[in-house]
Amino acid sequence: MKYKITSGTLNAFIGIGFLIFFISLGLYIAINCRIFYYADIPDLSAETGYSEDIIKENYDALIDYCSPFFKGDLCFPSLPASESGISHFAEVKVIFNVFFYIMLVSPVILTILIFAQHMRKDYSFIKWTPIIMCVAPIVVFALCAIDFESTFIMFHKIVFRNEDWYFKPDTDPIIMLLPESFFLKCALIMVATVLIGCAIFVVCNIFRKKRR
Repeated sequence: MKYKITSGTLNAFIGIGFLIFFISLGLYIAINCRIFYYADIPDLSAETGYSEDIIKENYDALIDYCSPFFKGDLCFPSLPASESGISHFAEVKVIFNVFFYIMLVSPVILTILIFAQHMRKDYSFIKWTPIIMCVAPIVVFALCAIDFESTFIMFHKIVFRNEDWYFKPDTDPIIMLLPESFFLKCALIMVATVLIGCAIFVVCNIFRKKRR
């Protein structure tokens, strides 16, 4: 048998690969495009009583720490932090770094898989990839729309095997600067990124059909 892996299996791998890539890209955008957070700083200042400068400098310190290029320990410029809180952010940094490297490596793997389909003259992955990619954002959007708080808690219980993520404002006031609306916005940015990826494939599929 010339090909041990079926075309359908390759299509599934390509679809899942692009889904993971766009999720990783969406996470990277949500975290590193700080303008999305900065826009909410005036409201956060009014709600928490912290000045806009304090909010910005502590948020920047956290995001800088989570970067794969940052070496050293997390230190908030003007806010206290508990040992469990620092431990939790260390775990978050690992997760962010994993997704960052996935974002870099996945295009290489996808290129190999697409080349394999090209050798077969099979371009059906252009049709199936957006279908596969649409599943995740639909599920995430539905869960967030139904009950974001419960979804948020469930996510943390699945990803983290301890209770370090459960912050108390008196020991870890940084949590006051990371409200539920911030995480919801991050989730929506990731969903939007995946949907943009889907749209790109839909357009490619339309052009492919016209050419045929």
